Amino acid sequence: MTVVPGAQELSLRDPARAAAYAHLLDDLVDELRRFEWTEVPCAVCGEGQDLPVAFEKHGLSIRRCASCSHVFVSPRLPDAAVPTVYATAYWDGYMRALGRPMLEERLVVDYQNAWDRLRRDILPRRSSGRLLDVGTASGGLVKAAGESGFDAIGIEPSTAACELARRAHGIDPICATLPEYDAAPESFDVICYYNVLEHLLDPRRDLEAVRRMLAPGGLLVIEAPTAGSLALAEDGLDWPALEPLEHVHLFNEGNAARLAEDCGLRVLDLYCPHEDAWILIGEPA
Repeated sequence: MTVVPGAQELSLRDPARAAAYAHLLDDLVDELRRFEWTEVPCAVCGEGQDLPVAFEKHGLSIRRCASCSHVFVSPRLPDAAVPTVYATAYWDGYMRALGRPMLEERLVVDYQNAWDRLRRDILPRRSSGRLLDVGTASGGLVKAAGESGFDAIGIEPSTAACELARRAHGIDPICATLPEYDAAPESFDVICYYNVLEHLLDPRRDLEAVRRMLAPGGLLVIEAPTAGSLALAEDGLDWPALEPLEHVHLFNEGNAARLAEDCGLRVLDLYCPHEDAWILIGEPA
């Protein structure tokens, strides 16, 4: 049976582990409080006046834009906090506190999911070329893409994840964020963002960089949780993807397409593989 990547990932939680490590979440929040958090406008339409608070979680405010319905965290961490969040704290502390599997425990399923994503999203449109996996984590997609004929590399801000990718898959990710990566214009045929866009403090900055890096006719693939999920409407704070320390943006299909188009990308396909996520396939306009 083919797994639908992402369909079960949000529910992979061990309540006993979460209870045992709950204090680590409090420790991380306290550590992040030393940074200066700032109010930010909507990343899609720029609206920033009197935006209502839709949810409060871990002491953080999650707002919903009255103009375009984008859901996002504000006040928000500065860029300087990214290394603190994604160096070792994300996997060693935050994921334990949520009761989720550690990165090394996910190696097999992440690699299997990578093949399913390749077959579903990429191979029907491209079978070779230079592929960049943004937020590659342990590198399962880079490994699978290389085995299927792509010249594939990954970029990942977590040093722990990069070390695991080297050890487990023999690949060497670029340990950075995409805006820090000095890639030549039009240097990639495929760029992937699987469960990454929602983590970015400035998703517009990334997508504008993607537009520069994609070759003519190149392919952008994004998968992210959808703020249009019925489960969010029904479960509210209990919806697994509503985690403001990591998911600082929650797009729905409409405002995701709007942002991509604003950044110079043409939407080729946009659909939900299951009720909690959307997938966007795009190319340079």
